[in-house]
This record gives sequence, structure tokens and C-alpha cells, in this order.
Amino acid sequence: MHLRVYKGILNSLTEGFFAPGEKLLPDIAFAQALEVNHLTLKKALNRLAAEGYLSRVRGRGTYVSEVIPKTRPHISGHRVTMLYDIVTEESLRSEIFVSICNSVTELGLSLELVSSLSNRRLQFQQVKSLFSDADSAGCFVWPIMDMRQLQQLACARPAGYPLIFLNYKPELDIGGIDFSGYDDFGAGKMLGTQLRSQGYETCVVVHTKTSCKRPTNTNRVAGLEAGFSAKIINFHRYDEMNFAPVTEFLQSNQYRHLKKKASVFISEMDYIKMRPALEHSGWTPFVFFTGQKPTCGGVLLSSVQMGLNAVRILEARRKGDTSFVITHHVPGRLLP
Repeated sequence: MHLRVYKGILNSLTEGFFAPGEKLLPDIAFAQALEVNHLTLKKALNRLAAEGYLSRVRGRGTYVSEVIPKTRPHISGHRVTMLYDIVTEESLRSEIFVSICNSVTELGLSLELVSSLSNRRLQFQQVKSLFSDADSAGCFVWPIMDMRQLQQLACARPAGYPLIFLNYKPELDIGGIDFSGYDDFGAGKMLGTQLRSQGYETCVVVHTKTSCKRPTNTNRVAGLEAGFSAKIINFHRYDEMNFAPVTEFLQSNQYRHLKKKASVFISEMDYIKMRPALEHSGWTPFVFFTGQKPTCGGVLLSSVQMGLNAVRILEARRKGDTSFVITHHVPGRLLP
């Protein structure tokens, strides 16, 4: 519904129905005039503000921008950028990269894979620089940026430029940024529900000091806790160069009296490194698998579908279709 309201107001703005700098009616009065819910109107106005058509200031109201952005119904560039938090050899073999690469090639475009070196400031600058790149046809991002940076990108994004995040963030609603329909929270909740039904008494989530702060992972943990219906242990007192704290924790006597204990690894690479230490620890491992062949229980994330969804959004935006959205959010499938 908000997309219909959005497109109606957008047409009025681009056709000159409102004067530059004109103050619009207050949200509730405007919603009544349009005969829509004021929350629906708010969503549409926030998106128009993020795209530069409006200026919304709390306590002062909503104003038409002095300069209406020029729309880009067709993006002319031919290079699509895929920004990862970190790029390894496995990245090039991952299901999501292969699915996106094949689909982008079918559209007659080229794909480049770029690393943000796990640096959110660098990633922010990388995305922003693409906005002024004439050959850029769009950008896929595995985001590690904070909310402030995301809001700034949404405001800076040229109208019509495809900016697509490769994971679904249910807590965010930022106009101008698309999500591929990947449901981290749903994946975590699905696994948590399974662990509860199988009678596990406690659950520890294992991830590094840096990865524990990423929105993707916090969503998985939140979903896991919701499905498990009990407080989980969040262990992140280690980094990629020192796994000793994890080994000490898993082999300690603190939880030895419990018969059913689940250790959930956010990273399959961390699990592979920790597998020898798990053998006699009493903890049953579960992993969020992405591209590698699963070797234990957990969730096989729907990487292929995530990639295909992202390219479908890219294709729609390049054609000037702003109404196309992914409505089916994919959490992956449980592994026995």
C-alpha cells in the first residue's frame, strides 16, 4: 500500500504539483486527505525524503526539496560491484557469488568482487564512491556499517541507483535500500525452536569479538534466543588468531553436569578450526552453513535464492521499476 502512495506523491512532485520549498500538510491531516493510514503515509514520505525529494524535520514538518532529483529510469553503467566484508578464496566458490555472477552475466553486465577488509568506514566510502561512477550499474553489499552510515547512504544514493543488501534486516526500514529477502532472524529462530524441541538444556553461541557486532549475526542470535525461549550464552572472547579461550570454555567443568548442551557456531570456518576440541567436550555442534558441504547439524542458509533475489531486484531497478519487492523472506533449511 505504501508503494502506491509513494508513487502517487512522487508523480505529483516530478510533475510540479508542489512548489519547491512548499510545506506539506501535517502527516495525520495529509493521510486523511489521501484517505490512507498515517503510518502508511509516513513510510512513503520517509522513502521520498531518503531519495531527496522531501525534507522532513521533527517538530517543523515536511517540505518539498528546493531541487527535485533527476530520476534515472535506466541505469547506463555495465559494471556491478559486490562488496563483501572480507574476501577469501572460498568467497569465489560460494553459492551466492556463483549464482549472482551467472545471473549478472546473463544480463550482459560484468561483476567485480571487492573486499571491505572488515572496515565499516571503508565500506561506507566504497559504496559512496560508486554513486558518482558513470560505469557503475549497481551494488550488492554484505553490510557491516552502522545505522548512521546506512541512513547517510540512503540520502546520498542517486534516484534509481540499485543499492541492494544481501541479507534481510527486519528491524530496518530505510527508503532507497533494497534487501534480497534473506532472513537471518528467521534462520536463528528456526534453529532455536529445533534445539528446544530436542530437549537441549543450554545453548552457547560462538563467534569472534568483531563478528558479534555485525547486524547479520546479531539478528541470528536474536532469532536463536526467541526460538530457544531461554537465555543463551553469548561467547565472543576470542579472535581469528587465538581460539584458546573457546577451547578452555568448552572443556571447562562449568556445564559438565548438563546432559544436552548445544554449541552454535555463526561461522563455519570457526567450527572447522574448533572441531577437534569439540570431540570430547560434551557440546553438540550446530552451524549456520553458507556454501560448504554441511558436516553437522544446523541451518543451511539459502545462499542461491538470496543471490537470485538480489539480481531480480537489480534488473527491476535498472528498468525504472521502483515497486518490485521481495515479499518471501528465506531463512534456509534445517539440517538433521
